[in-house]
Amino acid sequence: MVIVMKSLVHNPDSCFWQLSPRNAAASPMEDDGVGVLRLPEQKQDGHSSSHMGMGMEEDDLLNPGAKVFATIKDIAVGKTMPIYFPYIHDPNSFQFLPKHKTHHIPLSSEQLPQLLRFFSFSPDSHQALAMEQTLKICEMEAPKGEVQGCFTSLESLVDFAQGIFGPDSQVGIVRSSLISKSTPLLQNYTVVESVEISSGKLIACHNEPYPYAVYACHFQWGSVNKVFKVSLRGDNGDQEDAAFLCHMDTSTWSAGHIGFRLLRLKPGESEICHFFPSYDMVVVP
Repeated sequence: MVIVMKSLVHNPDSCFWQLSPRNAAASPMEDDGVGVLRLPEQKQDGHSSSHMGMGMEEDDLLNPGAKVFATIKDIAVGKTMPIYFPYIHDPNSFQFLPKHKTHHIPLSSEQLPQLLRFFSFSPDSHQALAMEQTLKICEMEAPKGEVQGCFTSLESLVDFAQGIFGPDSQVGIVRSSLISKSTPLLQNYTVVESVEISSGKLIACHNEPYPYAVYACHFQWGSVNKVFKVSLRGDNGDQEDAAFLCHMDTSTWSAGHIGFRLLRLKPGESEICHFFPSYDMVVVP
């Protein structure tokens, strides 16, 4: 039997979210029409939603947002390292809206002029540029051996995940906990505990700027990955439960990948792992 998952049930003591069939996803919009969330003038933390987009520029190595890469040995209990976790002003803007509010809105570059009119955005606004970039990401052809897609509802994400994990599989989400407003974006964290949650088939999803939640998700066939829950204590005393994804086979990666450059490694020499901000997520069976 195919189990259709429709809502998130969260254990506040964990960074694991279980997709549950109980209720339709809660919406921050209570009106009967199509409510949308306005985009900020720029990304809240000043950085791209995905560190994976960083390139070969030397400035990338100096970008505080790049302080998310590590290896498995770095999450041994007692280890300390600088990590960047962005603060989120409005967590609701990263939660899916119900499918009935978004399914009829095209996610298409060809329809961008109509979409801008629909959302009342000026064509030369920051919002218009962000929407254009997100639509380009969503329409990119997947690299060989990968499947990818953009999703605007839990239902569509679950369908995608069950196509990979199997039609009868339960589907869960792992994401980092929110940090407090007083927490420095970049500080030293000490590992208190690390637990492997899942290995094998994992789907990484990155939030992209849009008037409502859009997640760009990708999965590589034949890849070996692991995801950990890492409990951290910051220098300021704050606690953080972080999602930590490891790509175990890096032999085919470009030697110029920022993870290699930051960790001073070569392709195939080691796994490359990275901490997830709380607005991104890992989908697991």
